[in-house]
Amino acid sequence: MLFCCGLSVALQAQNKNKKEALEQKKVKLQDEIDLANEILKDTRSNVENGLMELQTLSQKILIREELLRTLNREIDIIDSEIDDQQNSIQDLENQIEELKAQYAGMIRQAHKSQSSTDRLLFIFSSADFNQAINRISYLRQYSEFRKRQVGEIQNVQEQLSFSIESLNQQKKDKERLKFKKEQEKETLVGDRADRESILTALSAKEGELKTQISSKQKEAKKLEAEIGRIIALELKRARAKAERDNLLKEAKGAGLIAGKDFSAKTSNKALLAKINVAKKAKGAPETVESSVPAFSMTPESRQLAANFVANKGNLPWPVERGIIVTGFGRQVITGDVVIDNPYIEIATQKGARARAAFDGEVTSVIRIPGANKAVMIRHGNYFSVYTNLIDVVVKKGDKVTVKQPIGKVFTDPSDQRTILQFGIWKEEKVQDPKPWLFRN
Repeated sequence: MLFCCGLSVALQAQNKNKKEALEQKKVKLQDEIDLANEILKDTRSNVENGLMELQTLSQKILIREELLRTLNREIDIIDSEIDDQQNSIQDLENQIEELKAQYAGMIRQAHKSQSSTDRLLFIFSSADFNQAINRISYLRQYSEFRKRQVGEIQNVQEQLSFSIESLNQQKKDKERLKFKKEQEKETLVGDRADRESILTALSAKEGELKTQISSKQKEAKKLEAEIGRIIALELKRARAKAERDNLLKEAKGAGLIAGKDFSAKTSNKALLAKINVAKKAKGAPETVESSVPAFSMTPESRQLAANFVANKGNLPWPVERGIIVTGFGRQVITGDVVIDNPYIEIATQKGARARAAFDGEVTSVIRIPGANKAVMIRHGNYFSVYTNLIDVVVKKGDKVTVKQPIGKVFTDPSDQRTILQFGIWKEEKVQDPKPWLFRN
């Protein structure tokens, strides 16, 4: 019985933790739906913004579908709890019946021997003094046991009342969740109908949409090329520094003295020649041109990169509230209309601040004509990029910490869109940022 009770308590604790996690997820999903509704409310007033509507609606549908799955999981947990509670109530009812039967037997026995003469005869008929003492003790214990039996019946009845109350509450919670689920299903049908309507409208003006996306893709390519150029320059500088450090180490080992035998202006080629002359004089083998990795890092940078990788899937979002409206890579919009993104696009509320997704150093603040500003932050040999910013509050060389504000996300006055473009690079290779971000 104790084992079963312990197991029941453990299962209840597990279910409670699961329900709390699902409740938190439900709140987060509902917040994302609310944000999507805010974005749609702002953008629907503009006829030319069908693409943004489509992207936002599509994301809202995905979020609502996830919310429905969350509600189903919560209902399943409550069903399991209801089954457990009903079994517990049945066990408690059986226990009460058994305790009452035992107590009734005690009452009948007590009634038979209720006279003080019977109790005295029971004691005086003892074979010896020790047996008499034991019989007196027995009568006292029997009386106390009856009192405890009454208390036990009351305790179990209280447990039963609590279990019945809990069961009724669980049934109410289940009905509430089922009602919420039906509401969400109805709203989902409406969202899907709206999406189909927008798709039909966009298909009718596919040529105009292609022109709009083509212009957007040119901006994206310019930005991608500029980011690639900056990263390549960072790699080149890091490699040159590593090569120079290796040569300085070799020079010291060969006995050359900085400031006397060579200076900071001595080229690598000339320094290598001096090293080999010194080594030849000592009879040591010559040094060939040093080989260093494509991106050589200090121990601090290596640790930062390792921490960045260790946090994959747990990076905070680059805005406090946001939904991904355009994914990474090839995205088919409608028919022949395709977008190829080197980043993800996160729709957020007006006035939102972009923030660093991880600790790092600002590598560059980029200004691309027609694309506002972009901030690039280095995390070892990884880079995070934040585009479509105004009022940038960091500069090249600044050390930033996770969630530190770096600038304001631009709101396009023509369509009221507030979009942050967020990218992640590993050296010169672009990554899909979505798997890096935290998701409940």
